[in-house]
Amino acid sequence: MQKIDEETPVLRTVIIPVVLSVPIVAVALLFAINSIYYNNNSSRKERVITPAATMSSQSQTSKYEAGLHSIAYVTTPNDTSAKELAHKLVERKLAACVNIIPGLTSIYEWEGKINEDHEVLLMIKTRTERVDELSKFVRENHPYSVAEVITVPIANGNPPYLDWLSRTVPEGKK
Repeated sequence: MQKIDEETPVLRTVIIPVVLSVPIVAVALLFAINSIYYNNNSSRKERVITPAATMSSQSQTSKYEAGLHSIAYVTTPNDTSAKELAHKLVERKLAACVNIIPGLTSIYEWEGKINEDHEVLLMIKTRTERVDELSKFVRENHPYSVAEVITVPIANGNPPYLDWLSRTVPEGKK
């Protein structure tokens, strides 16, 4: 049996790049699927969600208004700042849930230079009508001078989860 080490060409040229690209591809795929699905269904604001389609035990059909909720993506420089920001967002009811995804590498241009930094991604679930308030809070509490806050609408999902999201994040002030 051949010992596989860093000198093995297959490991260096195929396996390592594939393994390292999986998290990036997964996030990109989520963006693409959500964008394509929402754009294709943007004229139909209300979708019927059946229990079979969502593996829900509910016997009735629930209705969900596409775009009622959103996912906000925010990058932070480290776990400490990510956890601090996530706790504050949930405590202030700007988010129902924040997933902290470590291991991101970001390559970007800033002030005329190309940079490469390790970052942590926050995946924040909230109401779409609260996105502006959430963005303002992130800007005021983020260590970066220009915080990344980008959102995508939720087109569909598990009805009990979406109901919980609605109960957890109250409607915005009118």
